[in-house]
Amino acid sequence: MSKLKIGDKVWWRGGFGSDPRKVATVEEIEITGGYKYGEQVDEVDWAEVYGRNVVVSFSDYSNWAYGEQIMQWLPYKTNTSTDR
Repeated sequence: MSKLKIGDKVWWRGGFGSDPRKVATVEEIEITGGYKYGEQVDEVDWAEVYGRNVVVSFSDYSNWAYGEQIMQWLPYKTNTSTDR
Protein backbone atom coordinates (compact mmCIF):
# COMPACT_ATOMS: atom_id res chain seq x y z
CA MET A 1 0.00 0.00 0.00
CA SER A 2 1.21 3.49 -0.82
CA LYS A 3 2.13 5.82 2.04
CA LEU A 4 2.32 9.58 2.54
CA LYS A 5 5.59 10.41 4.31
CA ILE A 6 7.29 13.49 5.69
CA GLY A 7 9.36 15.00 2.86
CA ASP A 8 6.99 13.77 0.12
CA LYS A 9 5.76 16.19 -2.52
CA VAL A 10 1.98 16.44 -2.93
CA TRP A 11 -0.48 18.36 -5.06
CA TRP A 12 -2.12 20.93 -2.79
CA ARG A 13 -5.06 23.26 -3.31
CA GLY A 14 -5.19 26.18 -0.87
CA GLY A 15 -8.33 28.16 -0.08
CA PHE A 16 -9.90 24.97 1.34
CA GLY A 17 -9.54 23.33 -2.06
CA SER A 18 -10.69 26.21 -4.27
CA ASP A 19 -7.28 27.62 -5.32
CA PRO A 20 -5.23 26.33 -8.27
CA ARG A 21 -3.09 23.35 -7.35
CA LYS A 22 0.57 23.68 -6.41
CA VAL A 23 3.30 21.20 -5.56
CA ALA A 24 4.13 21.34 -1.84
CA THR A 25 6.52 19.40 0.41
CA VAL A 26 5.05 17.74 3.52
CA GLU A 27 6.77 18.81 6.74
CA GLU A 28 4.36 17.43 9.34
CA ILE A 29 1.53 14.86 9.36
CA GLU A 30 -1.15 14.61 12.02
CA ILE A 31 -3.93 12.00 12.13
CA THR A 32 -6.85 13.85 13.71
CA GLY A 33 -9.85 11.64 12.96
CA GLY A 34 -11.73 14.87 12.21
CA TYR A 35 -10.99 16.42 15.61
CA LYS A 36 -8.98 19.56 16.38
CA TYR A 37 -5.86 17.71 17.57
CA GLY A 38 -4.45 14.30 16.83
CA GLU A 39 -1.34 12.16 16.76
CA GLN A 40 1.76 13.29 14.88
CA VAL A 41 3.19 10.56 12.68
CA ASP A 42 6.03 10.21 10.17
CA GLU A 43 3.88 8.39 7.59
CA VAL A 44 0.30 7.33 6.92
CA ASP A 45 -1.39 5.11 4.31
CA TRP A 46 -2.84 7.15 1.47
CA ALA A 47 -6.12 5.28 2.08
CA GLU A 48 -6.37 7.20 5.39
CA VAL A 49 -5.82 10.61 3.73
CA TYR A 50 -9.37 11.87 3.18
CA GLY A 51 -11.69 14.58 4.44
CA ARG A 52 -10.43 16.01 7.70
CA ASN A 53 -8.97 12.73 8.95
CA VAL A 54 -5.40 13.94 8.27
CA VAL A 55 -3.83 17.40 8.51
CA VAL A 56 -0.45 18.22 6.94
CA SER A 57 1.80 21.26 7.02
CA PHE A 58 4.30 22.24 4.37
CA SER A 59 7.98 23.20 4.48
CA ASP A 60 7.85 25.39 1.38
CA TYR A 61 4.64 27.27 2.30
CA SER A 62 3.56 28.50 5.72
CA ASN A 63 0.23 26.74 5.32
CA TRP A 64 -1.50 23.58 6.42
CA ALA A 65 -4.14 21.49 4.67
CA TYR A 66 -6.77 18.86 5.33
CA GLY A 67 -6.45 15.49 3.61
CA GLU A 68 -9.23 16.49 1.19
CA GLN A 69 -7.01 19.30 -0.17
CA ILE A 70 -4.04 17.13 -1.15
CA MET A 71 -3.39 14.30 -3.54
CA GLN A 72 -0.43 12.17 -4.50
CA TRP A 73 2.11 14.06 -6.60
CA LEU A 74 2.38 12.52 -10.04
CA PRO A 75 4.67 14.80 -12.05
CA TYR A 76 3.53 13.34 -15.37
CA LYS A 77 -0.17 14.11 -14.72
CA THR A 78 -1.19 17.28 -16.52
CA ASN A 79 -4.99 16.97 -16.81
CA THR A 80 -6.56 19.00 -14.01
CA SER A 81 -10.21 18.42 -14.95
CA THR A 82 -10.50 15.37 -12.67
CA ASP A 83 -8.60 16.83 -9.70
CA ARG A 84 -10.27 17.21 -6.34
